[in-house]
Amino acid sequence: MIDNNLLLYLPFDDPDGRIAYDHSVGRKDAYLAGDINLSVNARVGKSLQLGTGTCTTRATIPFDTDFTVCAYVMAEDGILVWLLNFSGIDNYIEQTLDVAPQEWHFIAFVRQGEAFYVYLNNERVFVGNIEGNPIGFSLNTPQLLSTTASLDEVRIYDVAKTANEIIKIQADSDVEYFVDGVNLKDFGVSVSASSGLIGRLAQKESLTVDYDNYHGIVRDHGRKRYKERTIQLDCFLEASSRKVFIEQQSRFFSLFDGNGTHRLKVMYDGNSKPLVYEVQLKDEIEVTKRWAMGKNDSMAGTFKIKLVEDEPVKRVLRHISAVDNSVAAILVASDKHLNIYWGDGTHTFNVHGENVSVEHTYSKPGEYDIIISGVIEDIGIFETNEIVIWDLLK
Repeated sequence: MIDNNLLLYLPFDDPDGRIAYDHSVGRKDAYLAGDINLSVNARVGKSLQLGTGTCTTRATIPFDTDFTVCAYVMAEDGILVWLLNFSGIDNYIEQTLDVAPQEWHFIAFVRQGEAFYVYLNNERVFVGNIEGNPIGFSLNTPQLLSTTASLDEVRIYDVAKTANEIIKIQADSDVEYFVDGVNLKDFGVSVSASSGLIGRLAQKESLTVDYDNYHGIVRDHGRKRYKERTIQLDCFLEASSRKVFIEQQSRFFSLFDGNGTHRLKVMYDGNSKPLVYEVQLKDEIEVTKRWAMGKNDSMAGTFKIKLVEDEPVKRVLRHISAVDNSVAAILVASDKHLNIYWGDGTHTFNVHGENVSVEHTYSKPGEYDIIISGVIEDIGIFETNEIVIWDLLK
């Protein structure tokens, strides 16, 4: 879901070490220069490891109105200093915070009218009033010329978040499963276990030759190719009555009807780097149940669904737009055929050749994950205006 109040969202999980993609509709991507990099020493995925370099974005804090700025931060020495600066000499507000060193802490800064609040983890640690509009803001460690701090999950909003909303931003969430954009929980379905989502794919059998006058066989050890992916979800369905149970399981299974593949999306830690698959449901489903004692008593059952992803090796992009008829553009060079699934139920098959330009128009605003499947390892030129979520996912 698009959040139009989100002005900047940098999760820093990007495969390119010199760019941090902005996951807000504004797409004010940040660019890294100098002694600064994306590190796997992170709260989630990767983080921005600060040094003497810069990470620059065109996004700005809307000082003349309500705002919220929040991030996860880790300070090696356990000291954080924030400063809100105003026009004039020695006209500022600041605070020094002692935090546990080498641990991740959530910090949020909120302006609401003339009030200014600071939250550290789940606690409000500063309440003050401001007059006029600030002209600058900084979050610092005691070092003057460089810092050993790290940042993760940086967000800027043009609204003042409430204390409950601040808690919700940093709250750990369950693993969420979606089929064609619909959350399985909307049908009363929970996933208790899964297999095949991650792990090494089975390799296809290579060309072999068996000479009768040699020991063993001669095998082609060239570029490896992989078999299809099989995913199993162990599901639990709970409903308020027998009738609702039958209706919900029927509606859920019908998600996999229709032609073509269906999009399975798994959000295991937020939405910045989900697992996505184009799958089919080919096998029957047997529901293990016990009828409720009364027709209006609650009822539950379990079942397993086995999904097959025919094209398991892929590159994943993200398109975000708040307007109608936005365009995703890809320039690619590939001797082998590629298939592109645009995330809105449409696709472009058999893309190949030198410097092939492919565009797709999204009629409605939204967030769409684009899958490019095929022999991704052999792609030559690749350029796009979209966020690269996974450079290679298999």
